[in-house]
Amino acid sequence: MTHLHMSMGQGEEGMRKSREHPVESTSSSPPREGSPAVLQQPSRAGESGQRAEARVMQPAGARLARVIRQVLYAVRVITHPRSRWRLWEWGRRPVMWALIAEPLVLAWAVIESVDAFGIGIDWTAWVRFGLVGTAAVAYVVSTNVAEERRRGRDGDKTHIDHTSLVFFAGALVLPVPLAILLIVLVRFHRWWIARKPVYTFVHTSFAICCSVLGVHAVARLTPLGNSIGSHRVALGAPLALSLLGGVAAYYTAQTVMVGAARGLASPVWDQVPADREDGWQRRLRIHMVGDRSDNTEIVVTLLVAAMITWAAIAWSPLLLLITPIGAYLTVRGQQLEQQQQEIEALTHTAEIDSRTGLLMVDAFQRETTKVLARAAHDGSPMSLVLLDLDHFKRVNDTFGHLVGDDVLAAVGALLREESRPGDLVCRWGGEEMVMALPNTDHEAAMGVAERIRAAVEALTIPITKAAGGDLWVMGLPDEDGVRRPDEIRTVSIGVATIPQHGSDFDEAFKLADRALYVAKAGGRNRVCTAETDQSPKADQSIT
Repeated sequence: MTHLHMSMGQGEEGMRKSREHPVESTSSSPPREGSPAVLQQPSRAGESGQRAEARVMQPAGARLARVIRQVLYAVRVITHPRSRWRLWEWGRRPVMWALIAEPLVLAWAVIESVDAFGIGIDWTAWVRFGLVGTAAVAYVVSTNVAEERRRGRDGDKTHIDHTSLVFFAGALVLPVPLAILLIVLVRFHRWWIARKPVYTFVHTSFAICCSVLGVHAVARLTPLGNSIGSHRVALGAPLALSLLGGVAAYYTAQTVMVGAARGLASPVWDQVPADREDGWQRRLRIHMVGDRSDNTEIVVTLLVAAMITWAAIAWSPLLLLITPIGAYLTVRGQQLEQQQQEIEALTHTAEIDSRTGLLMVDAFQRETTKVLARAAHDGSPMSLVLLDLDHFKRVNDTFGHLVGDDVLAAVGALLREESRPGDLVCRWGGEEMVMALPNTDHEAAMGVAERIRAAVEALTIPITKAAGGDLWVMGLPDEDGVRRPDEIRTVSIGVATIPQHGSDFDEAFKLADRALYVAKAGGRNRVCTAETDQSPKADQSIT
C-alpha cells in the first residue's frame, strides 16, 4: 500500500510538471494511449501556426494603415519641440519640406541607378570617373583653407561653392551611380569645413543630387547625350541649347530646393503681417536665392563647367582642367571677398583692426607719439607691454585658421576689457600685440602684465565647429574640472618703461621685445622685464 501511494504521488507531480514545463518524452517506448501526460501536453506549434495564419489573413489595408501610423509617429517625434533632435532647431516648416523633397530625390536617384546598372557601366565610365574624381580631390584639397575662410565670412548668408564645376561635369559624362558616388566623395570632404548643422548640410547635398539628376535627364533627352556616347564634339545650335538647358536644370533644382528651405525657415512667417518691416519681401528673396552677384557667380561657374565638359567629350583628360580653374575661382573669390571686407572696414574706420578690434599700427604710433610728448612735458612715465600668443601656429595647424581668428578676437576683446580709457592697445602683427600705458611706472606695468597673463590662461573661447556648426568652448573644464592642455591659451609678455628703459619709443620697444623673447625662451606663459639679463637660447624654437 505504501508503495502504491508513492507511485500515485509521483504521477500527480509528473502531471503538474508536464503542465508547467511540457517536454517531449525521452522514453524509448511510446506513451500509453490516454495517459495523463499525453492528454495534458499543450501544442505550442499549433498556437504559433494559428497566430501566423491570422497575420497572413489580416487585410492589407490594415497593415498599410499601421505602417502609416508608425511613420506619422516618427515624424511627430522628430519634429516635436521637446525632441532632442537638432533637426527641430531648423523649424517645422523646413523640416516638413525636407521630409517631402528628400525622399522624392532619393527615389529618383534609385530609379536612375537601377536603370544604369541594368544597362551596364563600361570601362570608359570608370576612366572618366577616375579623371573627374582625381580632379575633384585635388581641387578640394588645394582650396581647403580658402574655402573655409569664405564659409566663415559668409556665415548664414548665401554661399557659392565652386564644386558645381565637378558636379556638372560628372552629371554629363558619368552614369548616375558614379555621379552620386562623386557627390558623396566631395561632400564628405567639405563636411569638415562646412560650419553648418547636419540637417542643412544633408539637405544641400540632396539639392546637389537633384541638380545632377536634372542635368543627366536633359542630356538624355537632347542631342547632348548622343555626343557624349559617341565621344564626338558636335557644333551648332542644338548642342549649345542642350548645354544651356543643363545649366538651367542645375540652377533651377538647386535654387528651388535650397531656396525653399531657407525661405520656410525665415522667422518672418511667425510674425503678424502688420508687424513685418517694410521691404521684408525683398530681404526674404535675397535670403532665399541670394543677390544679383551671387546668382551671377553661380551662372558663370556653371557656364565654365559646361565649356570644360564640352571639350572633354572629345578627349576625357581635359576633365582635369577642373582643378586649376576651380582653384582659381575659389582662391580669387576669397581674395575679392577679403578686399571687399577690408574696404567696408575702412569705410567705417581706418584705424581699427577688424579681426581683433584693436588699433592698427599706424594709428597706434600716431597716438603714442602724442602720449610721449605729454609724458615728456609732465615728466611722467609710460610703459610698453608686448605680448605674443604662445604656440599660435599650432592652433592654426590643429584646429584651423578660423579657430585661430576666433582666438585672436577673444584675446583682443580681453585686452580691451583690461585696459583703461587712456591706454592704447594695438595689434602689432600676426599674434603679437602691444599696450602703451600712460602714467604707469614699471612696477605697476608689471602688475598689469601679470593680470593679463593670468586672464589669458583662464580664457574660455566659444568656437563654432567647422564640421556640423556646433558650439564648442575652447578651454572649458570637463566634468572633473580638468582642462585639456592643448586648449589652454597662454601668452609671453615683455615689459619696458620710458624713461627708465629708454628715452624714446623705439629704444623702449626693442628692450620690451627682447624681454618678450626671454619669456619665450624661459618656458613661455610668463612676464619678463627689460631689466632681465638672461638671453634667449639660440637653439630653442620661439613661437
